[in-house]
Amino acid sequence: MTLYHGSPVDGLSELKPFLSEHDKPYIYFSTEPLVALLYAVKPVPKPFSFYPYGFDKDGCVVYSEYFENAFYELYHGKTGYLYQCENIESAENPTVINCAYVCTGAVKVDRLTVIPDLYAFYKEQADKDKFRVKPRCEISENEMSYVLDELRKSTICHPILGTP
Repeated sequence: MTLYHGSPVDGLSELKPFLSEHDKPYIYFSTEPLVALLYAVKPVPKPFSFYPYGFDKDGCVVYSEYFENAFYELYHGKTGYLYQCENIESAENPTVINCAYVCTGAVKVDRLTVIPDLYAFYKEQADKDKFRVKPRCEISENEMSYVLDELRKSTICHPILGTP
């Protein structure tokens, strides 16, 4: 099985686990390159590190913009690195997300693809109907309330969202 890892770091020949937001050392992978590349921006602190992606009925990756222009601000002009790894026997899928895998040991990189501008890349994928940004104006109040509640549960107090 081919697994992909998105990163803001260039030139790695081996991926190593790092302490995740789940307080365990993991390498995160996806079987879907478009999902992996969503993680190719420098991680930001909670609550803004929430990656709001899902899939529509046709399998298109959909990024929900819970903050106005969030996708543009995070990805425009940023270089991303897509690491491809083959035949990882120790990869596990601990979530209900069918394309998401983790690994707790070091993994050899088989191939690297450089994406010079992630925003431009995703725009190209949108033109091919493989990716879509769901703007804030299309998000229901129920969905937004759920997201804000989840962000409030964060371990970091944020002046706009309030105390967890």
